[in-house]
Amino acid sequence: MTDPAARPEPRAPGRLASFLVSERVVVPVIVLNAAALFVAALTDDGGQVDRVALGVDYACVVFFLLEAALKIHLAGLHGYLRNGWNRFDLALVISSSPVLLAPVVDLQYFGVFLVLRLGRLFRLFRLLHFVPNRDHLIQGVRRSLRASVGVVLALMLLNFILALGATFLFGRFAPEHFGNPLLAMYSMFRVFTIEGWSSIPDLIVQRATNPVWGVLARAYFAGSVLVGGVVGLSLANAVFVDEMTADNNDDLETKVDALRAELADLRKALGVPPSTVAVAAPDAAPAGPTDRR
Repeated sequence: MTDPAARPEPRAPGRLASFLVSERVVVPVIVLNAAALFVAALTDDGGQVDRVALGVDYACVVFFLLEAALKIHLAGLHGYLRNGWNRFDLALVISSSPVLLAPVVDLQYFGVFLVLRLGRLFRLFRLLHFVPNRDHLIQGVRRSLRASVGVVLALMLLNFILALGATFLFGRFAPEHFGNPLLAMYSMFRVFTIEGWSSIPDLIVQRATNPVWGVLARAYFAGSVLVGGVVGLSLANAVFVDEMTADNNDDLETKVDALRAELADLRKALGVPPSTVAVAAPDAAPAGPTDRR
């Protein structure tokens, strides 16, 4: 009679499929695909190294299609699609699958598919499993991003206002920086980062015929650096760091709560109500030797 508790061992094809879709295989293939695309972009088109790199990329696309098919076979279509990472991977694989037509069709107009497939590198975030305290780190980042929303929106509004002002004031002197509001917003963002900001007012001074415009430009951009760069970005950084470290005392607070619970149990065991516990005055002096009898 067969033991009902005994279970048949998985067949060899099932073990092979599970191994092929495991992180030990998928992650190295993702890294290899990224390296192949890097080499293909680095070398000349049509060269031997370029052909090898594109061949590796082609093989990786085939593997990704095989991976998706095996996962659907193992988990079922509904089980596969319940996972957000699986849906993301499937969308990227389908969007990049026209690359498989490269041997017979010129895909120079579909180079965007090569870029889209790089999105699979987001799966490298699975390596966070090996980072110590990863859950604590992720929670801190989420908390910091939520707390920084207000500061970021304020900086965006400030950038928008200053960019419009710079467009109206200095657009005719530096059209490459302030020719339209979009260019002006990018230029003001550069000013906020304090990266070569002084070159912009210097350019306006060189092109302006009236020296008053030079004084106004230097005052305008110096104030923008002070408000947006020094104060604004420093405030955003302070809020982010403060929220990241906000739970550093969680262990201490947990221990204090446990100590309070133990004290409450002790008072209850001794029959001492919490309200009758006397607190010594801070200025009360202990009895001296002369007070003893």
